[in-house]
Amino acid sequence: MKKLILLFVLVAFVSCETKTVEVQKQSGFDYGRDGKYVFGSDDDAQMAVDLVLAFARKDSETMSKFMGDTVRYAPPQGGKMITSLKSEVHDVVKMLHEPYDSIKRTVWNAVPLKSTAADFTRVTVAFKEDRFYKDGSSESVRLVDRIFIRDKKIFRIHQWIAEME
Repeated sequence: MKKLILLFVLVAFVSCETKTVEVQKQSGFDYGRDGKYVFGSDDDAQMAVDLVLAFARKDSETMSKFMGDTVRYAPPQGGKMITSLKSEVHDVVKMLHEPYDSIKRTVWNAVPLKSTAADFTRVTVAFKEDRFYKDGSSESVRLVDRIFIRDKKIFRIHQWIAEME
């Protein structure tokens, strides 16, 4: 009888299915919208990284695939935001690359955050940029891009810059 009860308990234990439910922890503060933050998708993070790397390669075709019809860009020096149409991406990339022979970017991290009170994700991408000028000189800078994505399209980019040690 003891063996039968032990067998019954063992079979019941083995046949129980454990279900894991993933709950996203909310954290931080979105003061402007009275929301909290959760992690966004890895797809959005990858899109932001692909955009950052495509710019360094002057690959405006790839960049255009990710862009909404209109994109606003806040340059690292401050001042007015630049608003451009998707059709102007090639010319903007060409203009921004004018002083350089080439640019190499090394991405350190990409973190997608979504406010519980907003319909977009903001991906923060931190990277090193090695700039090779047409005159033969070069420099390295630290950059942080915050790339805003809604409905799988980039609609805004904010950028900050700092010198490398």
